Amino acid sequence: MAGGQNIKTLCENHWTQWKADCSGFLKAVAADLDITLTGDANRIIDKIGRAPWTQLGSDADKAVAYAGLGYLVVAGLKATHHGHVVIIMLGQSKPYPLAYWGRYGGVGRKNTAINFSWTHADLANVQYYAIKP
Repeated sequence: MAGGQNIKTLCENHWTQWKADCSGFLKAVAADLDITLTGDANRIIDKIGRAPWTQLGSDADKAVAYAGLGYLVVAGLKATHHGHVVIIMLGQSKPYPLAYWGRYGGVGRKNTAINFSWTHADLANVQYYAIKP
């Protein structure tokens, strides 16, 4: 199974259990890929902001390209109380990439453009990170 497709399958497998917890969702998918992440979204963003993770900046096209190469690609944005993280999928819904996520205090989305995950103002500040499982 191709890397990107495998990650999508893992997202499907974990989404129902973690649809109300973005960091729990990401940690569950990452664990299946032998990647250990701990803490809430803000703490996870701190960890993936350095090696061995690759920093992709705010380049959504680059993030989607990495997802297509089988990388686990995470979009994240820290916030005062609760940051937010999503898993980027192969395939593009211009101008925003598709992703899976849980939502703290709500219900996340599956294979949906990330403009449904952040406000328009916050989207410009979202950063992308990638690691090869």
